[in-house]
Amino acid sequence: METDKLKLKDLVTIGIFVLIYFIASFAIGTPFGFTVIGFLFYPMVMAILTGVVTMFFMAKTPKKWAVFLFFFLPGLIMTLMGHTVIVAIHSLIIALIAEFVHRSKGLKSIKGNILTHAIGSMYAIGSFWQIYIMSDKYYAMTVELMGKEYADKLINLPLWVMLLLYISVFIGGLIGGKIGQKLLKKHFEKAGLVS
Repeated sequence: METDKLKLKDLVTIGIFVLIYFIASFAIGTPFGFTVIGFLFYPMVMAILTGVVTMFFMAKTPKKWAVFLFFFLPGLIMTLMGHTVIVAIHSLIIALIAEFVHRSKGLKSIKGNILTHAIGSMYAIGSFWQIYIMSDKYYAMTVELMGKEYADKLINLPLWVMLLLYISVFIGGLIGGKIGQKLLKKHFEKAGLVS
């Protein structure tokens, strides 16, 4: 359908919302990043607090590939800012899954948008995969930024932590999406979104 296709104004909207989302993620992540425990909680808290931004974005741009770009670009930006390519690859995979879910549930489905936010928020877990896949490079980068003691704790996190991260971010995303739904109820009605 023609109205489902991205146009130039949609790309501008995506760019603006990605910037807002990225700045919000950075602002949320900075205080959490000072301790390893805080760093582990950051993706879940981010999924909760960015729910309003994501839900508003999906209501404003119910187009094919909009969600993909929205969740892929922050990971790509992180990679360009110095993280390893693992972050971009992880974001690519998560963004594709989020796009598929968004389309399968209906571009104007509130429940589908909440689920899409919960899945898309998992892009933030990509930075943790660096610990296990590119450990030497990530360790050196972390020592330089945060010091040896912090890097040692981070690099020794057991792999099962990843499962907990995915579960906690998914739950946080559902909570964030519901908060967004409540706060933006009138806007959703105006945009023609359905349950």
